[in-house]
Amino acid sequence: MAHQPTTFYSASAGSGKTYTLARDYLTLLFKNPFHNGYREILAVTFTNKAVAEMKQRILENLHHLTQETIPDPLLAIKEHIQLETGLDDEQLRKKAINIEQKLLHDYAAFDIVTIDSFNHRILRTFAKEVELPDGFEIELDSDSLISKAIHNLLSRAGKEKQLTDLLIDFSLSKIDEGKSWDIEFDLHTIARLILSESHYDYLKSLKEKSIADFLRLRKKLYHLIETSEKDLLKKGAELFNYYEANGLTSDDFSGKSRGIHNWIKKFAEGNLPDNGQQKYLDKALTDSIAGTTTAGNKSIIDSKQQDLIELILQFQEQSGAIAMHRNAISKITALSLLNELVREIDTIKEEEQIVPIYEFNGILASQIKDQPAPFIYERLGERYRHYFVDEFQDTSRMQWENLMPLIENPIVQERPDGSRGSLMLVGDAKQSIYRWRGGDADQFLDILSDEHLFLLSKNNVTLGTNWRSYDSIISFNNNFFKHYGGYLTSEVYQKLYQEYLHQEPNHKTGGYVQIDFLDSEETQVVEEDDELTTIYPIHVKRHIDQALEAGFRPSEICVLVRKKKQGDEIARYLVREKMSVVSSDSLLINASPRVGLLVQFMRMCLYPEQQQPRYEFLLQFAQLNNRSDYHSFINAHLNQSLEELSNDLLSSEDEVYLAFAKAPLFQATEKAAVALDLFKDHDTRLQAFLEHVFEFAAGFEKTASAFLEHWEHKQNSLSVPAADDPTAVQIMTIHKSKGLEFPVVIVPYCDVILDDARDVTGWLPVDPQNYEGFDHLYLSLKKECLLYPEPAPQLYLEQNSKAEMDQINTLYVAFTRAKEQLYISCLENKKPKNNYSKLLMEFVEESKWTLVEKNGYKTTHTGIAIRESQTALNHSSELMESYFVSDLKERSSFATRKGMLWASGAMEAMDTGTQLHHYLSMIHTESDMDIVKESLTLDRSINATQAAEILLQIESIIKHPQLNHLYRNGVNAINEMGILKTDGSKAIPDRLIQEGKFMTIIDYKTGSANLNHKDQVDGYASLLISMGYHIKERILVYTDELKIVSWN
Repeated sequence: MAHQPTTFYSASAGSGKTYTLARDYLTLLFKNPFHNGYREILAVTFTNKAVAEMKQRILENLHHLTQETIPDPLLAIKEHIQLETGLDDEQLRKKAINIEQKLLHDYAAFDIVTIDSFNHRILRTFAKEVELPDGFEIELDSDSLISKAIHNLLSRAGKEKQLTDLLIDFSLSKIDEGKSWDIEFDLHTIARLILSESHYDYLKSLKEKSIADFLRLRKKLYHLIETSEKDLLKKGAELFNYYEANGLTSDDFSGKSRGIHNWIKKFAEGNLPDNGQQKYLDKALTDSIAGTTTAGNKSIIDSKQQDLIELILQFQEQSGAIAMHRNAISKITALSLLNELVREIDTIKEEEQIVPIYEFNGILASQIKDQPAPFIYERLGERYRHYFVDEFQDTSRMQWENLMPLIENPIVQERPDGSRGSLMLVGDAKQSIYRWRGGDADQFLDILSDEHLFLLSKNNVTLGTNWRSYDSIISFNNNFFKHYGGYLTSEVYQKLYQEYLHQEPNHKTGGYVQIDFLDSEETQVVEEDDELTTIYPIHVKRHIDQALEAGFRPSEICVLVRKKKQGDEIARYLVREKMSVVSSDSLLINASPRVGLLVQFMRMCLYPEQQQPRYEFLLQFAQLNNRSDYHSFINAHLNQSLEELSNDLLSSEDEVYLAFAKAPLFQATEKAAVALDLFKDHDTRLQAFLEHVFEFAAGFEKTASAFLEHWEHKQNSLSVPAADDPTAVQIMTIHKSKGLEFPVVIVPYCDVILDDARDVTGWLPVDPQNYEGFDHLYLSLKKECLLYPEPAPQLYLEQNSKAEMDQINTLYVAFTRAKEQLYISCLENKKPKNNYSKLLMEFVEESKWTLVEKNGYKTTHTGIAIRESQTALNHSSELMESYFVSDLKERSSFATRKGMLWASGAMEAMDTGTQLHHYLSMIHTESDMDIVKESLTLDRSINATQAAEILLQIESIIKHPQLNHLYRNGVNAINEMGILKTDGSKAIPDRLIQEGKFMTIIDYKTGSANLNHKDQVDGYASLLISMGYHIKERILVYTDELKIVSWN
């Protein structure tokens, strides 16, 4: 078949993107004459989850191809490979066996990676060229970095006059806007610009500017405004005074007191008029402004017509410039503070030798992309010839430009045998919802519309069938978004929703879509409920009940919201209505009372002289221990010394209250958790909190006080992964739902304005000679920008069009998550607003859906509200009983030992078995392999050879025929969790697999088999049996020779 160097897949929602990626990847492997063709392939995507999914699909499909009998779903892939390669069945199977064996033994070269991890590799290679410090660390926590910079900036207040004055101005401006004078929150908000690639070059160009430079710019802008206003006021007043001197009044003019005369009068009063009388101004440019008056008065008015025209034209030109300059002034204080924050971050980077992850693309763009591609190849030690770029609509221009030199060389250059490299781009501009972090749908559309890429022909392929949803949902989305697309102002975006929208249905018939238009007057119900601010939670509950009645389980239902606070409101209401939910808040680490108590204990120990931490600790201690005598309990202990309080309340005889001053942070924290008896019940959030403490303690700042400051900023964002719970409804933001699917989707709050561009800002190019050396003004992009001098109106229109695209794409992602049922609710649009509600009502009316009054609101639907699919088996997901705790001594000693070895450089001598155990403990299911690989890549304690050996051993274990089913996705695995014995000691099996009340025990051993090993596992079994569990299987895995010993 003819070779196309580049294939561009347009993959709408549910169209089989991952299937296509895996198929084309496998095809390249089989077309390669050697068995290690994966070494020539680089696939990049954006999340570790996407990496794991792609790797898992490729490995599963490859393994199936090694079998004599291939599952039906894989037959199409097999036929495609055979069509491309000419291999018969036996040749294909044998080659699959060889490729699989080679790949598993060379797993580190299986390069399906996130774009950030690939950029990290390039940065490491070119650290010297880009002048990065030796041994630099990657800073993943951008928020903490910003918080530290803000803290450092505010600490300079009172010491530096210009900065102090700037901060006071900023605070006063917040008060004028009706906001709090506390500026720290606002500083965090403006600092988000630092993380945005679209602002990167502009902020970089300001680095050399001082506060004095910004003050000079502000003074210049005020001067330009004053000069323009004075000139306009003078000319307008002269014209008005002429009319007055000749005895003319507003009655002599067209429009009388509301007409042009009133407009001119404002100049004489010393105020520039607004643009509210535009129709009179337009008329004055062509017609006489005289009204019904005498011929003499008309002659006086007409004699000054040309002066009036000149005033109007000058006003229209200069009033726009005045407004533009005022706009820029309103941003200067924030911008100058932002520039100071950038300086503080640079200082922190230098002191701590870190590189924030958000700077990767910028550093590469400025330093690497101009290097010759062969030089980059040579330095990387790789020769990729085939590239896969997933989620291309989320790829920023900078990321794409950084990849282009690598991609272009093998595609353009032919090998002696005439072969070229290849590029596969996959994406969907309709699912581009990450513009705020650099995703560029326009780039996707530009390349899609071009017939060539790298001056070579390009093959555009549309994946036209939706394999996810039932046909009622597919039909609704096809028709609704075609209707919606007609409202987009951009012809390019309109074309996207006309030509690349329609999807063919699959074999699944049925499905259900319901749209509710709620009456805003129904909010009276809400007013009687202090916890609700909208009617939506009540309707979400109705939809959930409706889905449950149709036969769906709670876990098959997902509520999608645009904003976290909307999800919080729904979650609170559902919990109050006795429904289980999994939401961002329910998964927050700080939602654990045990975590809260531990943090308060840490704070109390660090600040014993303060009453508030002690009071909070005693209150939480009483609540956690179900004490009803709060007041007397607190009064009894509030004024005790720490020693007395510890002796009375803690289970340990050690001086735990001194641990945070004497012991390492992690060890002190776990010691406190034991003394507070926090491990008596299993708490995943507590475990996650301790892991977070451990990671923090391994960083630059390791003190408890530094951790508490860090925790203040992070506690509302750190969460634990959601566990499968068949009894809980899921609630998540639309952005987090991208790439997921659910049998039932509920989308409330559909009242968003179509061109909602609030808080949108941009950079307007200007002549630096006129603006004190600044070549851009930073502006709020609002509708008044249409009156500014060019190119401001064009900048506004472009951003407004992108805002429209953001809104339609967000709704498209939400509606296309549904497999079988989709519920939509919005407030009925009683005013002619361009919002989702208006579009939905127009669509319903044009489609002739029947609207029915029901319980005070209007509702309509298509399809039948019954379950079409078969109900999945209800797997138990019971949590472990209260006997499980972490082995503090082992974990603390391991952490300490590892830290010492890092410091001394002796980690290479560490026992291989211990290392293998450590990374095996990270494997809960086979999808965690990617996390292990990333961890090994970043682990400075081992070299590449050791990392490859560990990966190979782990891969061999989890793919072993006798063990593979115990590592598949969906198993409930519990790793290295201690079991309390009656004497207070702990037993720690390496791995438990829980299936309801049945347990499978797995223990890893190095070296030779020993009878004591079986006795040890039998001991674990006895403990589990005493806890009420049944033992399904007991397994010993001897990792050196990969020998499996199992018994019941």
